[in-house]
Amino acid sequence: VFSLKREFIVLAQDRPREKASASRSAKSVTRFRNAEEALPFMKDISVQVWQLSSGKKITGTITIKVHPDVAEDVKKIFAEIYNGKEKFPIKSCSGYADRGGTSQHNFGLAIDINPDENYFISRSGTIKAGKLWKPGENPYSILPDGDVVRAFKKYGWHWSPDMHWSSGADYMHFSLTGT
Repeated sequence: VFSLKREFIVLAQDRPREKASASRSAKSVTRFRNAEEALPFMKDISVQVWQLSSGKKITGTITIKVHPDVAEDVKKIFAEIYNGKEKFPIKSCSGYADRGGTSQHNFGLAIDINPDENYFISRSGTIKAGKLWKPGENPYSILPDGDVVRAFKKYGWHWSPDMHWSSGADYMHFSLTGT
């Protein structure tokens, strides 16, 4: 069980560009039929990140494609990560992607960080994506109580391992809805 700091309404696929009427505190998110239709609605945002170069942390900038309703919060999340005492390095990061099914990446409401170093592992122990997760050893692995998880949680986003999915734990994955 979890609670959201923001409420989103996902519309039926047969009305992809219509906004539902919602309360003042709610925002609506349009569900798209395919990547070609969704892409024009997504917003590219640039954020400062720490990157590793020859073992030293340097400032870099990455661009992430997200739903426009969450763009400002995502900028704030990454500012907190960047300004955190860990100086957590980000090698790769993705937001919106057409993955089919019910993935929140389809709506620009999920972000994966350093997917090789923060794997998706099934409950049986089978690695489904990525290669390893070694927090404390690998600088790209997300610490459960670290700056990255805290920043996302502050803005109402959920980290997959905290959600106890029946399919396993996706250590790279943060989403607004917890899915």
